[in-house]
Amino acid sequence: MVLPLRSTLPLSPSSPVTDKHGNPDYATYVITDNHAALSAHASIAAVDDGNSFWCFSTTDSNQVYRLRVDKQGVVAQPQLVPLDVTPVPSSPLAAVLVKDAAAKERIVIFYLLHYDNVKRTTHETNVFATTLTATTSPAADTWSLSGQVCLAPSYYAITGIKTGVTTTTVPLRLEADAWYLSSTTEHRLQRSLFLHALRRLQKRDPSKKLSFFQIGGIHGMPYKPWDEDTKPATPNEGYCTHDSLLFPCWHRPYMMLFEAMLHEIMIKELIPQLPKDERKDWTDAANTWRLPYWDWAEKKTRAGNDDPIYDVPLITQDPRIAVINLKDPKGADSEYYVDNPMYKFTMPHKKAMGEYGVHDIKEGKVDIPSKGTSRSDTFPTSPISQEWLETWIIGKVNNTVVATSLKDHSWYGKNMKDTDKVPIAEMVYRLYDPNYISTFTQFATTKFHSKDAPATWLNLEYIHNNIHNWTGGFDKYIGHMTEVPVAGFDPIFYMHHANVDRQFAIWQAINQKNTDSNWFQKPSEQLPDDGTWSIKAGATDTPVTPLAPFHKDTEGNYFTSNDIRNWLDWGYSYPELQPWLDKYKKDGKFDVDLYIDDIKKQLKTLYSPHEDDDDDDENTETDETDTETSQALAARMLVRSPGGGAPARRQRKKWSKDIIVNITYDRFAFGGAPYILHLFIGDKSVLDGYTDRLEEHQQHVGLVCTFTSAAPAGGEADSEGDGCGACKKKSAEGTKSRAQVPITGAMMARIPPRGSNHGELEISHGIYPFPAQELEKPRVEDYLEEYLHWRVRSVCISGFLFMSFASLSLLFFFSSVSFWY
Repeated sequence: MVLPLRSTLPLSPSSPVTDKHGNPDYATYVITDNHAALSAHASIAAVDDGNSFWCFSTTDSNQVYRLRVDKQGVVAQPQLVPLDVTPVPSSPLAAVLVKDAAAKERIVIFYLLHYDNVKRTTHETNVFATTLTATTSPAADTWSLSGQVCLAPSYYAITGIKTGVTTTTVPLRLEADAWYLSSTTEHRLQRSLFLHALRRLQKRDPSKKLSFFQIGGIHGMPYKPWDEDTKPATPNEGYCTHDSLLFPCWHRPYMMLFEAMLHEIMIKELIPQLPKDERKDWTDAANTWRLPYWDWAEKKTRAGNDDPIYDVPLITQDPRIAVINLKDPKGADSEYYVDNPMYKFTMPHKKAMGEYGVHDIKEGKVDIPSKGTSRSDTFPTSPISQEWLETWIIGKVNNTVVATSLKDHSWYGKNMKDTDKVPIAEMVYRLYDPNYISTFTQFATTKFHSKDAPATWLNLEYIHNNIHNWTGGFDKYIGHMTEVPVAGFDPIFYMHHANVDRQFAIWQAINQKNTDSNWFQKPSEQLPDDGTWSIKAGATDTPVTPLAPFHKDTEGNYFTSNDIRNWLDWGYSYPELQPWLDKYKKDGKFDVDLYIDDIKKQLKTLYSPHEDDDDDDENTETDETDTETSQALAARMLVRSPGGGAPARRQRKKWSKDIIVNITYDRFAFGGAPYILHLFIGDKSVLDGYTDRLEEHQQHVGLVCTFTSAAPAGGEADSEGDGCGACKKKSAEGTKSRAQVPITGAMMARIPPRGSNHGELEISHGIYPFPAQELEKPRVEDYLEEYLHWRVRSVCISGFLFMSFASLSLLFFFSSVSFWY
């Protein structure tokens, strides 16, 4: 926009020009006399220095000319302003008169220029300024370029959505299916706003900072600064913090950024399209909208299934989806179908991601570009066909495989009843039990630290890693969610991480009274970081470590973990976390104990394995508690012989021991490529030559997903060219991670029915029955010493890998258990 400056000089040209009414027209005089210097789309700015009136204008060649009119009204010939850069076509101009410290007057003109601050090349549009200083008398009309300066950047401030917030309440992030299936007017309008807004965000120019591509790239590739001018503290890493204490904290402002961008589009771009009399209802709906979460630990009701199943959100399942026509929301054609932006992300104009720094899959010497995101696509083990290549390039989504992966993985063995809420639900349920996890450091990260007791090795990040791999694909399947550098490009990533944030918030709420251990302010609770774009490898993570690149203001101040500790301050909460409700008041005041107890009851309903209502065996004993975890569930489940014989019901008894396998592994083995470590109990020779999906084998009892970053093509590779040099350095330095797989259920499934002669049972798939009716520690140790084994396999950017692995330790423990309820 041109500043409308007006001269105060008493101009009186010797031959004044007049308009059609006979009035003096100085503007016409200037423009007419110098028409050759002006562009058809000229921008003009003017400034009065008290002696002369200066006019600046642009030309067809994007140059800037200036014109001076003195007190007598004499107009000098236009002269080129000696800029050493070229403004963008039709750049607006502005001009101001300033005085420096020596009281010397200077004129500064402002204009737009495409410029990349890091590469010092033209890239993004920024505001530039050039200062002109009189070197002789103004009458001589000679000026010189005194310096080109870039104005201080304005950072994007993440403030949380402020609308819909009252003095006591904040809007809720809702479970994705509950929100999608809701019939309320508010949620119906929100769904269309969300889908329209996400489509617009995905269509933004990938080179723009606030595009879907750039926001997704914060998590990993293209390994460039976002909303700042920095160089990498750790090579070949994005900003995301994994295997780090900052894992849950860093992702909180990330989700707030994504949420805010969609809300801005709703308010600024979508609602103005609506008829004026419709805008209030839609604005109200937008103001209470918050990013829905995918609760992957809660089973979903689906048509055609008698029992609930684990599944991806309904809104992500179909390639086409219905939205309301914003221009005529109540007309005959008020609803129509569009490409579903939650199904996959397609690059604008179907350009390859590689054009913007996201490296292609490499198969031998062939680069396989990606223009759209894939989810659990089948990866060919034979030479790649043209048909597969074409579908991969545009993006292939197989949600059925995702649902199968969520359902079929075997943490506890094959013989449990499918209706029991295991395994994901129970893994989440354990996160909140203080007998397993009692400190923030234990809860937050896979990062290995030797001080903790064996039962504490389960953690939120480990469960999160597995969801990434089950969603993106592993073994014979491949997809963007599986790998850190590109996970942020799959739209389901954001609903997944909204749920990770919810689990984080729930743990915070339950442990809010444990002020000694519910944060990591103590040096003894702090751990070294593996390194990110903004964090040097080996630096200690603390509550004040900057969560770059997320800024809390336009001056460039970063968020810290302390800043985001209370999610309510940022304008959102979750259904389980509504402290303002009357049911949490005692004598008119908020009672924190009532609040915590109610959250636990909600968790029990959502995730606790339930009683077998039809268990009427007269020999069955009754547990003293009304909730169960795997050890109690396993002790009363239906058991088949390993050979597949008829079911026999065991006597249920109070089981107070949990058998767990704790795993220490090297994240950065294989050049940092992501891999899956599979656990089995049985004769390991049976798996020799087995090439099908490992998790489908009958011996399979659990797995660990690493969720790491492979070395990019052209990145920092070692001298042999077979991986990331930084990754190998981290591996050599002993960077270790940890995970936990409970196997109580798998062991119980191997106990033969009471009265059977285990020596006569059929041995199937290399599974040998446990040689006793009770899981006594010495017998379990001997049995696992003989039959517990593991394999590693992966599909990643480098292709289909069968791996050997040396840096691994497996330790199994008996853990005493006594749950809250």
